[in-house]
Amino acid sequence: GDVQLLGTPGAVRPWRVGVSDPLRPGGLAAVVSAVGVTELAVATSGSAERGAHVVDPRTGRSAVTDLLSVTVVASRLTWADCWATAAFAMGSREGLRWLDSLPGVEGLLITAGDEVRCTGGLAGLLG
Repeated sequence: GDVQLLGTPGAVRPWRVGVSDPLRPGGLAAVVSAVGVTELAVATSGSAERGAHVVDPRTGRSAVTDLLSVTVVASRLTWADCWATAAFAMGSREGLRWLDSLPGVEGLLITAGDEVRCTGGLAGLLG
């Protein structure tokens, strides 16, 4: 799912967004914390919930990738959702490299082999 947070969360209890684990239904892969920010969007794209619905624009067919999900954290939901879908279609290596190049964007990628890959600044948003 996707969520957009706006405003200032309470100091004692910051907003936290759980990221579903595509390999463990009902489980969490990570928790994003909105400490010290007034705009935060979290968007996930993948095949775990809706099957193979992401289309590779290069082929016009379902994206064939090693990924199960891509979660993007940014300031605006529209862009976070677009970037998560595009990174998913690229696959784990190219998608991670591309997300890491976008300013103000962090990503969490989970492969079918249960490998977790993250952009460089994501650790600062977890908690």
